[in-house]
Amino acid sequence: AGYMLWYHEQIHTNFSTTLQTMRLLMLMLLGAAAVVASFLLLYSLHETTAAPLYIHRLQTVMFKDQEVVHNDDISLCKILAPIPDNLSWIPVPFDERGDFSLGRPNHCQGPTGMGVDLKRCCVGQCRHPRHFIRRDNSAFEGLFVKPDMEGLVSMDTMLEYLHYFVQQKNLERGNNNTDNIHSNEQPPIIDTCVLWFIGDSLSQDQADAAVCKLINLGYEIPKPQACSIDEHRGQYGLRGTCEFTSQTSQYCPKVRVRYDWHDAKFHPLNRIDEAGPVIYNWGVWSNSPEKQLEWMEGFFRTLYNDFSKFSRPDRYDFMWREHEPQHFITKDGTYGGAVTKECGDAGVYKNYRNEAAIDFLQRNNIQIPVIKSFNALRPLHGFHTPGSGDCTHYCFSPWRFDLTWHGVAQGLRCRTRL
Repeated sequence: AGYMLWYHEQIHTNFSTTLQTMRLLMLMLLGAAAVVASFLLLYSLHETTAAPLYIHRLQTVMFKDQEVVHNDDISLCKILAPIPDNLSWIPVPFDERGDFSLGRPNHCQGPTGMGVDLKRCCVGQCRHPRHFIRRDNSAFEGLFVKPDMEGLVSMDTMLEYLHYFVQQKNLERGNNNTDNIHSNEQPPIIDTCVLWFIGDSLSQDQADAAVCKLINLGYEIPKPQACSIDEHRGQYGLRGTCEFTSQTSQYCPKVRVRYDWHDAKFHPLNRIDEAGPVIYNWGVWSNSPEKQLEWMEGFFRTLYNDFSKFSRPDRYDFMWREHEPQHFITKDGTYGGAVTKECGDAGVYKNYRNEAAIDFLQRNNIQIPVIKSFNALRPLHGFHTPGSGDCTHYCFSPWRFDLTWHGVAQGLRCRTRL
Protein backbone atom coordinates (compact mmCIF):
# COMPACT_ATOMS: atom_id res chain seq x y z
CA ALA A 1 0.00 0.00 0.00
CA GLY A 2 2.85 2.35 0.88
CA TYR A 3 4.56 1.54 -2.39
CA MET A 4 1.39 2.22 -4.37
CA LEU A 5 0.93 5.56 -2.62
CA TRP A 6 4.53 6.51 -3.39
CA TYR A 7 4.09 5.40 -7.04
CA HIS A 8 0.95 7.56 -7.55
CA GLU A 9 2.71 10.54 -5.98
CA GLN A 10 5.60 10.14 -8.42
CA ILE A 11 3.23 9.95 -11.40
CA HIS A 12 1.42 13.10 -10.24
CA THR A 13 4.73 14.90 -9.69
CA ASN A 14 6.06 13.89 -13.12
CA PHE A 15 2.80 14.89 -14.79
CA SER A 16 2.89 18.30 -13.07
CA THR A 17 6.53 18.78 -14.09
CA THR A 18 5.74 17.82 -17.70
CA LEU A 19 2.77 20.18 -17.76
CA GLN A 20 4.90 23.04 -16.44
CA THR A 21 7.58 22.27 -19.00
CA MET A 22 5.01 22.34 -21.81
CA ARG A 23 3.61 25.62 -20.53
CA LEU A 24 7.14 27.08 -20.43
CA LEU A 25 7.81 25.91 -23.97
CA MET A 26 4.54 27.45 -25.14
CA LEU A 27 5.41 30.75 -23.49
CA MET A 28 8.87 30.69 -25.09
CA LEU A 29 7.35 30.04 -28.55
CA LEU A 30 4.80 32.81 -28.13
CA GLY A 31 7.55 35.16 -26.97
CA ALA A 32 9.70 34.32 -29.96
CA ALA A 33 6.77 34.88 -32.31
CA ALA A 34 6.10 38.25 -30.72
CA VAL A 35 9.75 39.25 -31.14
CA VAL A 36 9.72 38.24 -34.81
CA ALA A 37 6.45 40.10 -35.42
CA SER A 38 7.80 43.22 -33.71
CA PHE A 39 10.98 43.06 -35.77
CA LEU A 40 9.03 42.75 -39.00
CA LEU A 41 6.78 45.64 -38.01
CA LEU A 42 9.72 47.86 -37.10
CA TYR A 43 11.54 46.92 -40.30
CA SER A 44 8.45 47.74 -42.32
CA LEU A 45 8.09 51.11 -40.61
CA HIS A 46 11.78 51.83 -41.13
CA GLU A 47 11.50 51.03 -44.81
CA THR A 48 8.48 53.26 -45.12
CA THR A 49 9.64 56.25 -43.09
CA ALA A 50 13.43 56.26 -43.05
CA ALA A 51 13.94 56.58 -46.79
CA PRO A 52 12.31 59.45 -48.70
CA LEU A 53 9.23 58.55 -50.68
CA TYR A 54 10.89 59.31 -53.99
CA ILE A 55 13.56 56.65 -53.35
CA HIS A 56 10.92 53.90 -53.35
CA ARG A 57 9.06 55.44 -56.25
CA LEU A 58 12.21 55.64 -58.35
CA GLN A 59 13.14 52.09 -57.48
CA THR A 60 9.74 50.91 -58.65
CA VAL A 61 10.13 52.78 -61.93
CA MET A 62 13.67 51.50 -62.33
CA PHE A 63 12.70 47.82 -62.14
CA LYS A 64 9.81 48.38 -64.52
CA ASP A 65 12.05 50.18 -66.99
CA GLN A 66 14.69 47.47 -66.96
CA GLU A 67 12.08 44.81 -67.57
CA VAL A 68 10.57 46.72 -70.48
CA VAL A 69 13.89 47.48 -72.15
CA HIS A 70 15.35 44.01 -71.61
CA ASN A 71 12.37 41.87 -72.56
CA ASP A 72 10.38 43.89 -75.05
CA ASP A 73 12.96 46.40 -76.37
CA ILE A 74 10.41 49.20 -76.00
CA SER A 75 11.52 52.82 -75.62
CA LEU A 76 11.33 54.32 -72.16
CA CYS A 77 9.10 56.99 -73.71
CA LYS A 78 6.28 54.45 -73.75
CA ILE A 79 6.08 54.35 -69.96
CA LEU A 80 4.09 57.61 -69.80
CA ALA A 81 0.96 57.66 -71.92
CA PRO A 82 1.01 60.06 -74.88
CA ILE A 83 -1.40 62.99 -75.01
CA PRO A 84 -4.37 61.85 -77.14
CA ASP A 85 -5.31 64.01 -80.13
CA ASN A 86 -8.99 63.89 -79.15
CA LEU A 87 -8.38 64.88 -75.52
CA SER A 88 -11.49 65.93 -73.58
CA TRP A 89 -11.58 68.81 -71.10
CA ILE A 90 -13.64 68.65 -67.89
CA PRO A 91 -14.52 71.29 -65.26
CA VAL A 92 -12.05 71.86 -62.44
CA PRO A 93 -13.77 71.12 -59.09
CA PHE A 94 -14.03 74.14 -56.79
CA ASP A 95 -11.78 72.54 -54.19
CA GLU A 96 -8.99 72.25 -56.80
CA ARG A 97 -9.10 75.84 -58.01
CA GLY A 98 -6.79 77.07 -55.27
CA ASP A 99 -5.68 80.70 -55.13
CA PHE A 100 -5.11 81.35 -58.83
CA SER A 101 -7.99 83.84 -58.87
CA LEU A 102 -7.41 85.85 -55.69
CA GLY A 103 -8.58 89.44 -55.41
CA ARG A 104 -11.63 91.52 -56.20
CA PRO A 105 -13.61 90.79 -59.38
CA ASN A 106 -11.64 91.88 -62.45
CA HIS A 107 -8.89 93.27 -60.20
CA CYS A 108 -6.94 90.15 -59.27
CA GLN A 109 -3.51 90.94 -57.89
CA GLY A 110 -2.15 87.41 -57.99
CA PRO A 111 -0.02 85.92 -55.19
CA THR A 112 1.42 88.64 -52.95
CA GLY A 113 4.40 88.95 -50.62
CA MET A 114 6.94 87.75 -53.21
CA GLY A 115 8.28 91.16 -54.18
CA VAL A 116 7.24 90.48 -57.76
CA ASP A 117 4.20 91.61 -59.76
CA LEU A 118 2.27 88.37 -60.26
CA LYS A 119 -0.94 89.60 -61.86
CA ARG A 120 0.01 87.34 -64.76
CA CYS A 121 -0.92 84.41 -62.51
CA CYS A 122 -4.59 85.43 -62.35
CA VAL A 123 -7.03 83.21 -64.21
CA GLY A 124 -8.26 85.18 -67.20
CA GLN A 125 -5.30 87.57 -67.40
CA CYS A 126 -4.04 87.93 -70.95
CA ARG A 127 -0.63 89.05 -72.22
CA HIS A 128 -1.64 92.68 -72.46
CA PRO A 129 -2.04 94.11 -68.93
CA ARG A 130 -5.37 95.73 -69.81
CA HIS A 131 -6.75 92.63 -71.50
CA PHE A 132 -8.48 90.00 -69.39
CA ILE A 133 -11.57 87.86 -69.43
CA ARG A 134 -13.96 89.43 -66.95
CA ARG A 135 -15.56 87.33 -64.26
CA ASP A 136 -18.98 88.44 -65.38
CA ASN A 137 -18.18 87.17 -68.88
CA SER A 138 -19.63 83.76 -69.66
CA ALA A 139 -16.21 82.74 -71.03
CA PHE A 140 -14.60 83.14 -67.59
CA GLU A 141 -16.01 79.91 -66.17
CA GLY A 142 -14.80 78.15 -69.31
CA LEU A 143 -11.22 78.82 -68.23
CA PHE A 144 -11.63 76.41 -65.30
CA VAL A 145 -11.19 73.20 -67.24
CA LYS A 146 -8.52 70.54 -67.08
CA PRO A 147 -7.48 67.61 -69.31
CA ASP A 148 -9.53 64.47 -68.81
CA MET A 149 -6.65 62.02 -68.92
CA GLU A 150 -5.69 59.27 -66.52
CA GLY A 151 -2.01 59.37 -65.54
CA LEU A 152 -1.46 62.95 -66.65
CA VAL A 153 1.70 64.32 -65.02
CA SER A 154 1.33 67.65 -63.20
CA MET A 155 4.27 69.92 -62.42
CA ASP A 156 4.90 68.56 -58.92
CA THR A 157 5.27 65.05 -60.32
CA MET A 158 7.33 66.32 -63.25
CA LEU A 159 9.77 67.81 -60.72
CA GLU A 160 10.39 64.28 -59.43
CA TYR A 161 11.55 63.22 -62.90
CA LEU A 162 13.62 66.38 -63.24
CA HIS A 163 15.16 65.85 -59.80
CA TYR A 164 16.34 62.38 -60.74
CA PHE A 165 17.67 63.65 -64.09
CA VAL A 166 19.76 66.27 -62.24
CA GLN A 167 21.06 63.72 -59.75
CA GLN A 168 22.09 61.42 -62.58
CA LYS A 169 24.04 64.24 -64.22
CA ASN A 170 25.69 64.85 -60.87
CA LEU A 171 26.88 61.25 -60.73
CA GLU A 172 28.19 61.46 -64.30
CA ARG A 173 30.09 64.71 -63.88
CA GLY A 174 33.22 63.05 -62.50
CA ASN A 175 33.40 60.66 -65.46
CA ASN A 176 32.89 63.32 -68.09
CA ASN A 177 34.88 66.30 -66.88
CA THR A 178 34.92 68.78 -69.75
CA ASP A 179 34.43 71.84 -67.55
CA ASN A 180 37.01 74.57 -67.78
CA ILE A 181 38.66 73.71 -64.46
CA HIS A 182 41.92 72.12 -63.33
CA SER A 183 42.03 68.43 -64.23
CA ASN A 184 42.58 67.21 -60.67
CA GLU A 185 39.65 69.17 -59.27
CA GLN A 186 36.19 67.70 -58.77
CA PRO A 187 33.70 69.29 -61.19
CA PRO A 188 31.20 71.67 -59.57
CA ILE A 189 28.12 70.10 -58.04
CA ILE A 190 24.98 70.31 -60.15
CA ASP A 191 22.33 71.29 -57.62
CA THR A 192 19.81 73.32 -59.61
CA CYS A 193 16.91 72.12 -61.76
CA VAL A 194 16.37 74.36 -64.78
CA LEU A 195 13.33 74.80 -67.02
CA TRP A 196 14.66 76.73 -70.00
CA PHE A 197 12.17 78.02 -72.56
CA ILE A 198 13.41 79.38 -75.89
CA GLY A 199 11.24 80.75 -78.67
CA ASP A 200 8.65 83.42 -79.33
CA SER A 201 5.96 84.95 -77.09
CA LEU A 202 4.09 81.64 -76.80
CA SER A 203 7.20 80.14 -75.20
CA GLN A 204 7.35 83.15 -72.90
CA ASP A 205 3.79 82.33 -71.81
CA GLN A 206 5.00 78.86 -70.89
CA ALA A 207 7.79 80.31 -68.73
CA ASP A 208 5.26 82.59 -67.01
CA ALA A 209 3.09 79.56 -66.26
CA ALA A 210 6.06 77.76 -64.70
CA VAL A 211 6.68 80.76 -62.43
CA CYS A 212 3.02 80.84 -61.35
CA LYS A 213 2.86 77.11 -60.69
CA LEU A 214 6.06 77.01 -58.64
CA ILE A 215 4.72 79.76 -56.41
CA ASN A 216 1.47 77.83 -56.12
CA LEU A 217 3.53 74.83 -54.95
CA GLY A 218 5.09 76.89 -52.15
CA TYR A 219 8.40 77.93 -53.71
CA GLU A 220 9.94 81.27 -52.73
CA ILE A 221 11.84 83.85 -54.79
CA PRO A 222 15.07 84.75 -52.93
CA LYS A 223 16.04 87.49 -55.42
CA PRO A 224 12.82 89.13 -56.63
CA GLN A 225 14.67 91.93 -58.39
CA ALA A 226 16.02 89.36 -60.87
CA CYS A 227 12.62 87.76 -61.47
CA SER A 228 10.35 89.92 -63.55
CA ILE A 229 7.12 88.87 -65.21
CA ASP A 230 5.52 92.29 -64.87
CA GLU A 231 4.54 94.66 -67.66
CA HIS A 232 7.22 95.48 -70.19
CA ARG A 233 6.56 97.30 -73.43
CA GLY A 234 2.85 96.79 -73.07
CA GLN A 235 2.95 93.04 -72.39
CA TYR A 236 3.46 90.67 -69.47
CA GLY A 237 6.23 88.12 -69.64
CA LEU A 238 9.33 86.72 -67.94
CA ARG A 239 12.55 88.30 -69.15
CA GLY A 240 15.68 86.38 -68.24
CA THR A 241 15.96 83.97 -65.31
CA CYS A 242 13.92 83.58 -62.15
CA GLU A 243 15.40 81.66 -59.21
CA PHE A 244 13.26 79.62 -56.80
CA THR A 245 13.95 77.78 -53.55
CA SER A 246 11.86 75.50 -51.38
CA GLN A 247 12.42 74.52 -47.77
CA THR A 248 9.94 71.66 -47.92
CA SER A 249 10.19 70.02 -51.34
CA GLN A 250 12.40 66.95 -51.55
CA TYR A 251 12.41 67.22 -55.34
CA CYS A 252 14.31 70.10 -56.98
CA PRO A 253 14.63 72.37 -53.92
CA LYS A 254 16.40 74.84 -56.24
CA VAL A 255 14.77 75.69 -59.57
CA ARG A 256 15.54 78.17 -62.32
CA VAL A 257 12.95 79.21 -64.86
CA ARG A 258 14.54 80.91 -67.87
CA TYR A 259 13.16 82.45 -71.02
CA ASP A 260 15.22 83.52 -74.02
CA TRP A 261 14.16 84.83 -77.41
CA HIS A 262 14.80 82.43 -80.28
CA ASP A 263 18.01 84.08 -81.51
CA ALA A 264 19.67 84.66 -78.12
CA LYS A 265 23.43 84.17 -77.90
CA PHE A 266 24.67 81.94 -75.12
CA HIS A 267 28.05 81.81 -73.46
CA PRO A 268 29.09 78.13 -73.50
CA LEU A 269 30.72 78.07 -70.04
CA ASN A 270 27.88 79.67 -68.09
CA ARG A 271 25.62 77.96 -65.58
CA ILE A 272 27.63 74.83 -64.86
CA ASP A 273 25.59 74.16 -61.69
CA GLU A 274 22.30 73.35 -63.46
CA ALA A 275 20.68 70.62 -65.53
CA GLY A 276 17.30 70.12 -67.12
CA PRO A 277 15.23 70.50 -70.29
CA VAL A 278 15.64 73.18 -72.94
CA ILE A 279 12.13 73.59 -74.37
CA TYR A 280 12.21 75.16 -77.84
CA ASN A 281 9.37 76.31 -80.04
CA TRP A 282 8.83 78.43 -83.10
CA GLY A 283 5.95 78.34 -85.52
CA VAL A 284 3.17 80.90 -85.64
CA TRP A 285 5.38 83.39 -87.50
CA SER A 286 5.81 80.93 -90.37
CA ASN A 287 2.92 81.21 -92.81
CA SER A 288 3.85 78.22 -94.96
CA PRO A 289 5.63 74.86 -94.58
CA GLU A 290 8.49 76.26 -96.65
CA LYS A 291 8.96 79.18 -94.27
CA GLN A 292 9.00 76.80 -91.30
CA LEU A 293 11.64 74.59 -92.93
CA GLU A 294 13.67 77.67 -93.76
CA TRP A 295 13.51 78.66 -90.13
CA MET A 296 14.57 75.22 -88.93
CA GLU A 297 17.51 75.13 -91.34
CA GLY A 298 18.68 78.54 -90.23
CA PHE A 299 17.91 79.62 -86.69
CA PHE A 300 17.10 76.26 -85.08
CA ARG A 301 20.12 74.42 -86.48
CA THR A 302 22.44 77.25 -85.41
CA LEU A 303 21.09 77.34 -81.88
CA TYR A 304 21.07 73.55 -81.54
CA ASN A 305 24.71 73.41 -82.65
CA ASP A 306 25.63 76.20 -80.23
CA PHE A 307 24.54 74.04 -77.33
CA SER A 308 27.18 71.45 -78.24
CA LYS A 309 29.78 74.03 -77.20
CA PHE A 310 28.44 74.24 -73.68
CA SER A 311 30.29 72.82 -70.71
CA ARG A 312 28.78 69.35 -70.32
CA PRO A 313 26.07 69.84 -72.98
CA ASP A 314 24.48 66.55 -71.91
CA ARG A 315 23.23 68.42 -68.84
CA TYR A 316 20.53 69.84 -71.08
CA ASP A 317 17.77 67.71 -72.56
CA PHE A 318 16.74 69.52 -75.73
CA MET A 319 13.01 69.23 -76.55
CA TRP A 320 10.71 70.51 -79.27
CA ARG A 321 7.36 71.83 -78.04
CA GLU A 322 4.48 71.98 -80.47
CA HIS A 323 3.01 75.46 -80.73
CA GLU A 324 -0.62 75.98 -79.76
CA PRO A 325 -3.36 76.13 -82.42
CA GLN A 326 -4.67 79.52 -83.45
CA HIS A 327 -8.43 80.11 -83.36
CA PHE A 328 -9.08 82.67 -86.07
CA ILE A 329 -12.43 82.17 -87.77
CA THR A 330 -10.89 81.05 -91.03
CA LYS A 331 -10.86 77.83 -93.01
CA ASP A 332 -8.04 76.33 -90.91
CA GLY A 333 -7.70 78.49 -87.77
CA THR A 334 -4.56 80.32 -88.94
CA TYR A 335 -4.61 84.05 -89.50
CA GLY A 336 -4.86 84.03 -93.28
CA GLY A 337 -5.97 87.66 -93.42
CA ALA A 338 -8.83 87.25 -90.93
CA VAL A 339 -10.77 90.47 -90.41
CA THR A 340 -13.02 89.49 -87.49
CA LYS A 341 -12.00 90.48 -83.97
CA GLU A 342 -13.66 87.46 -82.43
CA CYS A 343 -12.11 84.00 -82.10
CA GLY A 344 -13.94 80.72 -82.52
CA ASP A 345 -13.86 77.08 -83.50
CA ALA A 346 -12.50 76.77 -87.03
CA GLY A 347 -13.54 73.13 -87.18
CA VAL A 348 -10.51 72.19 -89.27
CA TYR A 349 -7.00 73.10 -88.08
CA LYS A 350 -3.80 72.94 -90.09
CA ASN A 351 -0.77 71.76 -88.16
CA TYR A 352 1.73 72.23 -90.99
CA ARG A 353 4.32 74.14 -88.91
CA ASN A 354 4.76 71.43 -86.29
CA GLU A 355 4.64 68.76 -89.01
CA ALA A 356 7.37 70.55 -90.98
CA ALA A 357 9.51 70.92 -87.85
CA ILE A 358 9.21 67.24 -86.95
CA ASP A 359 9.97 66.27 -90.55
CA PHE A 360 13.14 68.38 -90.36
CA LEU A 361 14.21 66.71 -87.10
CA GLN A 362 13.67 63.24 -88.51
CA ARG A 363 15.47 63.91 -91.83
CA ASN A 364 18.47 65.31 -89.97
CA ASN A 365 18.50 62.50 -87.38
CA ILE A 366 18.03 64.99 -84.55
CA GLN A 367 16.56 62.69 -81.94
CA ILE A 368 14.89 64.92 -79.38
CA PRO A 369 11.58 64.51 -77.54
CA VAL A 370 8.52 66.27 -78.95
CA ILE A 371 6.00 67.76 -76.50
CA LYS A 372 2.61 67.21 -78.12
CA SER A 373 -0.23 69.66 -77.51
CA PHE A 374 -1.54 71.15 -80.78
CA ASN A 375 -4.46 68.78 -81.37
CA ALA A 376 -5.38 68.55 -77.69
CA LEU A 377 -5.74 72.35 -77.42
CA ARG A 378 -8.07 72.77 -80.39
CA PRO A 379 -11.25 72.94 -78.23
CA LEU A 380 -9.96 75.91 -76.18
CA HIS A 381 -11.07 78.66 -78.57
CA GLY A 382 -12.62 80.54 -75.64
CA PHE A 383 -9.22 81.22 -74.04
CA HIS A 384 -8.44 84.32 -76.13
CA THR A 385 -9.04 87.99 -75.32
CA PRO A 386 -12.64 88.76 -76.31
CA GLY A 387 -12.96 91.28 -79.13
CA SER A 388 -9.22 91.94 -79.41
CA GLY A 389 -8.55 90.08 -82.64
CA ASP A 390 -5.71 88.17 -80.90
CA CYS A 391 -6.58 84.54 -81.55
CA THR A 392 -2.96 83.39 -81.09
CA HIS A 393 -2.16 84.08 -77.43
CA TYR A 394 -4.12 82.38 -74.67
CA CYS A 395 -5.33 84.08 -71.51
CA PHE A 396 -4.03 82.44 -68.36
CA SER A 397 -5.44 79.18 -67.08
CA PRO A 398 -2.93 77.00 -65.20
CA TRP A 399 -4.46 73.63 -66.02
CA ARG A 400 -3.78 73.76 -69.75
CA PHE A 401 -0.05 73.73 -69.01
CA ASP A 402 -0.31 70.22 -67.57
CA LEU A 403 0.16 69.11 -71.17
CA THR A 404 3.60 70.74 -71.10
CA TRP A 405 4.59 69.29 -67.73
CA HIS A 406 3.51 65.83 -68.90
CA GLY A 407 5.51 66.19 -72.10
CA VAL A 408 8.61 67.36 -70.21
CA ALA A 409 8.35 64.39 -67.84
CA GLN A 410 7.94 62.05 -70.80
CA GLY A 411 10.99 63.57 -72.49
CA LEU A 412 13.12 63.24 -69.38
CA ARG A 413 12.11 59.59 -69.05
CA CYS A 414 13.16 59.02 -72.63
CA ARG A 415 16.61 60.39 -71.87
CA THR A 416 17.18 58.97 -68.41
CA ARG A 417 18.71 55.52 -68.20
CA LEU A 418 18.23 54.28 -64.66
